[in-house]
Amino acid sequence: MKKNIIFPLLAALMLLTGCYDDGVHGDSYYVFTGKTIGSVLDNNPNYAKFDSILSKAGVKSLLSTYGSYTCLAPTNAAIDEYFDTYYPGKSLNQLDDSVVTAIAESHIIEKQYLTSDLSTGYLSTPNMYKRQVQVDISKVLDAVAGDSVTVYLFNGKSKIVEANDTVSNGVLHGIDHVLEQSNFALPDYMKSLAKENGFTLFMEALEATKLTDLMRDVKDESEDMKEALASCKSKLPSGQSGYSCKAPTERKFGFTVFVEKDDLLRNIYDPEQSVKPIFTGDATADLKSLFNYAKSIYDPVFPEDAGKYDDDYTNPKNPLYRYMAYHVLNRNLGYNKLVGGTKECPEWNVNEGGDFVEYYETLEGDVMRLQMVSKAGNGIYINRCSRSGNVMNGSMVLSSGGLSTENGNFQFLNAPIAFSQSVVNMLSTERIRIDSSSLLPELDNNSIHYDDDKTLAEWHFPHNYFSGIICDAKTDPAYVRWEHRWDGRNPSLLDYHSDVMYFYGEYDVTFRLPALPAGQYEIRIGHEANKFMGISQIYFGYDTKLMSPVGIPVNMNQVGSDAEIGMLLDSQLEDDTSPTWSSDRYDGKKTLVSDDDRRMRNMGFMKGPKAMYRVKAGDHTTREKSAVEDRYYFRRIITTEKLQHRPFYLRFRKVDSNTADNMRLNIDFFEICPRSVYNGSEKEDRY
Repeated sequence: MKKNIIFPLLAALMLLTGCYDDGVHGDSYYVFTGKTIGSVLDNNPNYAKFDSILSKAGVKSLLSTYGSYTCLAPTNAAIDEYFDTYYPGKSLNQLDDSVVTAIAESHIIEKQYLTSDLSTGYLSTPNMYKRQVQVDISKVLDAVAGDSVTVYLFNGKSKIVEANDTVSNGVLHGIDHVLEQSNFALPDYMKSLAKENGFTLFMEALEATKLTDLMRDVKDESEDMKEALASCKSKLPSGQSGYSCKAPTERKFGFTVFVEKDDLLRNIYDPEQSVKPIFTGDATADLKSLFNYAKSIYDPVFPEDAGKYDDDYTNPKNPLYRYMAYHVLNRNLGYNKLVGGTKECPEWNVNEGGDFVEYYETLEGDVMRLQMVSKAGNGIYINRCSRSGNVMNGSMVLSSGGLSTENGNFQFLNAPIAFSQSVVNMLSTERIRIDSSSLLPELDNNSIHYDDDKTLAEWHFPHNYFSGIICDAKTDPAYVRWEHRWDGRNPSLLDYHSDVMYFYGEYDVTFRLPALPAGQYEIRIGHEANKFMGISQIYFGYDTKLMSPVGIPVNMNQVGSDAEIGMLLDSQLEDDTSPTWSSDRYDGKKTLVSDDDRRMRNMGFMKGPKAMYRVKAGDHTTREKSAVEDRYYFRRIITTEKLQHRPFYLRFRKVDSNTADNMRLNIDFFEICPRSVYNGSEKEDRY
């Protein structure tokens, strides 16, 4: 049975017509006389048909020029199979130009990837067709060799058959199938693959709840945004702190869907019909069983809504809607970008004191916890909990099998997920630390969050670019990722997740924080203090038009050595569990770490997390001292609130008259800490 969604694009999507020349694709490049990817293709008849496609698309000359590329070259047999499947009876010259371009550009990546650079998940750099490329790596038994061999697959079926042909401008890998990409929006792409990949009931439920309608947007095409982007680019500063700046050219939308396969639901039973599996193959009956399963989870969590919305699957308070919406994020996150700390985005200044954890808001409105579990071989789990009294294995995100399209991707799970009472208990009894950049899906959807182009220049944005913050027109939002900084001009750095959000100028910024289980929480920020922060009035509220100040304006310029904070480094203190000093040191008294932590808390401050390290100036691969040894980085307790189960807002408004250059707000992360942690029977850990 033929698929109907790959490169044979709909006529409405065919944007390019006319003839191609064989000129250099894009910018001008120096042309080599030595061996290049282009010359390899010229001299290897096994890739002759792919070579013809590249030439017709006007891409061939690019591969004979200076650069660093990966070419995934389909063999002649792979091209023949592809044409027989999708264009039977047609020759290359009979294909629409847009189709030829899609095939050519889908097989070229503007970064070199040897097989030793590959890891299971998505490549950090998309292909020239602006699609993510999925990598699956496995070991299989080679009967002839009598040993296991490593198999590399791209997008689920294109296997490397000839690897690592390295030349002056990159590397060529021969593959046995054409890379299949889609120009469809994510829900349409998923629907086309649901039967083949075995998630028909999940797809049926997505459509029944009409969540598919929320996942078709590709980018913000409004005139206001186009004008804002153009204005932002024209006003880029010449450079902050001696380095270059850049701005996005578009504002894309994106989605990630965590999918439960039919086989998984075949092993879970309808709570109202104990002998009936949720999935049997009867679409109508199975959808009702999935609703019953969702109702058994969500009615206890939302008793005030129980039974009121059962007849309308499209109502956001319907149990099935809640269940399905909890599987969707409004950000395009490939597997290896779900949690910081993977091979593609190493968090080299946060690698002590436990696994890496991220918290994301789902379309259902509640928080999902993702954890990279080192004990499980760095597997990524959703809602895993190991605390006594609430142990949950969580659901593992499978590292292979998912696929991406222009506005998102889907990934498979090994167990169901839901915002259950156990998840409520977990979130309401643990400290939640959210990096400020993780609040902003636009950073993920526009390939900014992990600085995919690796220029590490400072990004600047229109004040209305982000959905998770509200800025006035006097505020210049900016983002920097510090990983692998290329020169020695920058100071040593201490940032959670190796990045930071800045808000330059006479800032007035309101952050939207996700809904958490109702209860009393202490709300904190982590930041690196400096003379550029100014004095802020901070406000709290559930409505941006009805916010109340929390205390008096605070001096964000203060550093730990200021009298009001009086920070003592851990090295100046006596360790509670293993004291080593034999004499008194301060005014004839020994000072324990715990005593000094308590004194700082009473003044509204905490040291930075012990898990965070400052990295060496000019050599940002070397750790120096932990944040507990740093007077410039600390946590500030903003307010203690009895939170309702709804999103809330924190506003920071600059109120001083200092207009010096580089005045800016710097908030590295937020901590929302429940009373059971900050004032519980066990002392809160320092990580």
